[in-house]
Amino acid sequence: MSPRPVALTRSFLAYLSYAVLVIVPASVYFYLFHGDWFLLYAVDVQRIPSAVALVGFMGQGALGVLGFVLGAVLVRNQRELIVGILLGVAVVAAGVLVVLYADRLGQVGSYAQYHGQFGLESYASGPLLTGALGLGGIVLVGLAVLLARLWTAGRAR
Repeated sequence: MSPRPVALTRSFLAYLSYAVLVIVPASVYFYLFHGDWFLLYAVDVQRIPSAVALVGFMGQGALGVLGFVLGAVLVRNQRELIVGILLGVAVVAAGVLVVLYADRLGQVGSYAQYHGQFGLESYASGPLLTGALGLGGIVLVGLAVLLARLWTAGRAR
């Protein structure tokens, strides 16, 4: 087990760089340009104060850091099975949410358009698809770089 705190490792800095330079900016893009869709039409983005949105993005970053630290502590204590189970639960939960909200995710418009059922575009026919493909590619490349960095850091010991 490493004597260094998790937050002082190169792997943590690699993850933090990924979160700050890739994940949070991608979320901010979707919030700014497709905010009502991003929030699944649950809340009108126009009514959310910018300070609340900022706190939300900081919370997103903090949640990722918490997940990384928890995973690192579990791996250091040779509890990889728990990490795998938690990862599996998170992936399944995300998949379930996509299935449950497929109707909301498949339509793009404003909060008023969604709740009034007028002027909505299909996800596949609007600019959201282009943004999702572009940012999805950036997120995947960033993830590949992060995983390569974590893999090489783990093998260097």
